[in-house]
Amino acid sequence: MTGKIFKDKRIVFAISLVISFVFWLVVSLVLRPTGEIVVSGVGVNVNVQSGILGELGLSAIEGAENTVDVVISGSRAVIGGVSTEDISVTPSLSGVSGAGIYELELKAENKTSKDFEIVGVYPSSMTVKFDKYVDKILELEYEITGEYNIPDEYVQEEVYTDPGEIVVTGPEIDIAEISGAVVSVELSGDYTKTIEALGEVVLVDKEGNPVEYNRNEISTNVNYAKVIIPIHRTEKLPVSFSYTNVPENFDVSSLKYSLSVDEILVEGEDNIIEKYSDIFLGYVDLRDISSENPTVSFELSLPEGLSLQDHIDEVEITFDLEGYTEMSFNATQISIINVPQGYRVTSNASKVAVSIVGPEEVINNLSAKDIVVEIDMSTREITQTGQYRVYADVFLPGGENAWATGLYSITVTAKK
Repeated sequence: MTGKIFKDKRIVFAISLVISFVFWLVVSLVLRPTGEIVVSGVGVNVNVQSGILGELGLSAIEGAENTVDVVISGSRAVIGGVSTEDISVTPSLSGVSGAGIYELELKAENKTSKDFEIVGVYPSSMTVKFDKYVDKILELEYEITGEYNIPDEYVQEEVYTDPGEIVVTGPEIDIAEISGAVVSVELSGDYTKTIEALGEVVLVDKEGNPVEYNRNEISTNVNYAKVIIPIHRTEKLPVSFSYTNVPENFDVSSLKYSLSVDEILVEGEDNIIEKYSDIFLGYVDLRDISSENPTVSFELSLPEGLSLQDHIDEVEITFDLEGYTEMSFNATQISIINVPQGYRVTSNASKVAVSIVGPEEVINNLSAKDIVVEIDMSTREITQTGQYRVYADVFLPGGENAWATGLYSITVTAKK
């Protein structure tokens, strides 16, 4: 039976392999217990010594990401279980003094408690580029290509970019070659609204040529920006005003006046201009108009969203008072209204001198009895017995086409 087994070549081959393995195991563990192996793909960590680089203000720009082979020796039972995580490989930075390219010697260390020794590192050195990372702020320029048209009733304002500037970050030596940044857009057709076109930001040198750069080393805070072309509609709008302190039944249409400017040229977005049929100047207080002072000035103020195309700061309204005259009267009709409950209020004055302006034929037919001086006590808080100065209104109950000029105040006495 035994003879038959050894006549089978496959069985003999298998037995030979087992015997060979046992023999190798005996030699390796008993006769030769130590040896060497190569641990491949061990990473080189430049940042382990970042404190030194920090003092110099440097960063590893190129060549920092490397792996090497490390030859180790020791008990075969131990080194067979050593992995890349058990070994630290660092470059010597003793020769680094500033920005530049350096050939750095590599050193490997056992960073575990495993019993093995470093025999060698292959390759034994690495080439690394060091430089300072800096920020550079660049004003963002724009370039518009193509043909576009803006109708005559619209105006193009100054073109600008959003953002107006960008920040470029990278190695100092490379950043020095970058002098500007440009965003380019292409336009075509007719435009009646503000244009906002998006384009890619391109870095350029001092000659304006695009700079080729490694985006892993140089970065910008934005890669795309807008070119904005404000386009506004222009429109001529008339100016208008209104009156205050007009006597009852007074016909303001009888007043003739001239404006220093009848209409003004404004600009703005379509949807804003469409809201306005005129530009309101303000209110003319009729009490301020007299023969000596026939002109009222208004500082021009436009609604939000509109701007002025004309160079106009103010508008004057001049009243034509030819044929008008001004006369003083001692009005004796003093009326006190809206007296607080529980009080009695009397005027300290028995008559008030007032000036009336109007057409000559109207003024010549007036007398003091046609004038009423009205004191409205609701305009003044009465808290106790005493004297109070209160503004008064002057009007003509007969509806004459005339008005009082100036402001009038009268002292009254309030008693409970």
